[in-house]
Amino acid sequence: MSGSSANRRRQAEALRLDDKICPHCGRELQAEWVEFPPALKQKYGKSGEWDYLPCTPECEAKNERREWELMRRDARVVALRERSGLSKRMKGYTFSTFKPYVSPSATRAAEKVETYLKNWEENREAGRGIYFCGGVGTGKTHLAVAVMNELIQRKRVPSLFVTVPELLDNLRGAYNDPGRDIDEWMEHVKNADLLVLDDLGSERPTEWVQERVFVVVNHRYREELPTIFTSNIGPKDLAAQLGERTASRIISMCEWISLEGEDYRELEARKSV
Repeated sequence: MSGSSANRRRQAEALRLDDKICPHCGRELQAEWVEFPPALKQKYGKSGEWDYLPCTPECEAKNERREWELMRRDARVVALRERSGLSKRMKGYTFSTFKPYVSPSATRAAEKVETYLKNWEENREAGRGIYFCGGVGTGKTHLAVAVMNELIQRKRVPSLFVTVPELLDNLRGAYNDPGRDIDEWMEHVKNADLLVLDDLGSERPTEWVQERVFVVVNHRYREELPTIFTSNIGPKDLAAQLGERTASRIISMCEWISLEGEDYRELEARKSV
């Protein structure tokens, strides 16, 4: 192909490019043809491609900052997911693998979760979480982890899963072993963009337990960080188990989703037979 023909083709391609607007200042960005070196031409089977030039040095610096922040967020996503210690089964908990047909309450819960995920940005801004309440095997943990997994996959939200017994055991270990440092871990618990606290209220409600749970809940309440809880304790008994201060904050920061009926796992197993 002659040089003039190649230039005409590039110009035609440039006209077909959708207008791209700078996210910082709103100006229309100009496209520039980037010629590939021989090795890349052979690898990609084309002589080059169009790229957009930053409109100003200030905007270019902002783009670099944004890319750095995205890389940092992705690193947090990976780090918190590793710290969550999700089992192989839990890693497969997604909204699509939940079976809402096992009970009417499961159907209603799935609908509410779908709405929560759809309105995530609004919920994040408001620090609004979910409180899954129900008996053993009703699907609470599946749905809680499903929300976390969906938001990691769709939105790259740095999320942490912690069982309350694990949280308290780590704190007890730090008290019994003064040389043990869990400050960094607690910072992740208190400041994760999304925290799943599983099995809330399973511990005997001593004053020490209530105070430790309050520290986490109160911090996330003040900072408007979404938290998802699972528990077999309903709203009427929450204050007796966790104390008035913690119960009041949880009630105000969460949407309540009740899961009732038979064991979710047993029902699903019978339906698949």
